[in-house]
Parts: sequence; C-alpha cells; structure tokens
Amino acid sequence: MEDILKQNIIKDLGLDSLPEEEQKEAFLKIGEIIFSGVLSRVLDELSDEEASEFEKIISEKPDDEEAVMGFMKAKVPNLDEIVNEEIAKFKKESVDFMNEISE
Repeated sequence: MEDILKQNIIKDLGLDSLPEEEQKEAFLKIGEIIFSGVLSRVLDELSDEEASEFEKIISEKPDDEEAVMGFMKAKVPNLDEIVNEEIAKFKKESVDFMNEISE
C-alpha cells in the first residue's frame, strides 16, 4: 500500500523525474506533513486524559512508531478515514499549487 501511495504522490506532483534519492527525501517530507495533519485531527478527537496519555507515549518513545500507531488505532476508530482524508487533502493542495506555478 505504501509503495502505491508513494508512486501516486510522486507522480501526481511531477516529482517522478527527480533522481531516486531525491524522491525518497521528498516522500519522507511529505509523510511528515501528512502525519502532522493526522496528529492534529487525532488530538482533537481524544479526551483530555487520552491526550495526556498520548503525549506521554510520544515524549517517552518518539521513535516507536508501533506504540504511537497502536495507541491511535485503539483510541480513534476512524483513523484510516482520517489518514485517507489528510492524504487526499495534501495531494489536492499540492497539485493545485503545482498547477498555479506552472501557469
């Protein structure tokens, strides 16, 4: 799934002509931007107690993707929907921007 997403974003944004290493760097930055949007929306859905628990996980285990994602999946039943919406939002905004600057 990640490979398909990666190819689609890279292609949709016209980054497929970049060298592979630059494509990887761009995809990592894109992932960070999308994750930031997801994180913001997840925090809005958590109770104050859950948000405190989540912040503790992030501060104690910032590189433990499994712990972070496990918590979010357990507490946010519509997480997949949020992720898909944030991906679509990023792609639309980016494609619109690329179209504007190429005019």
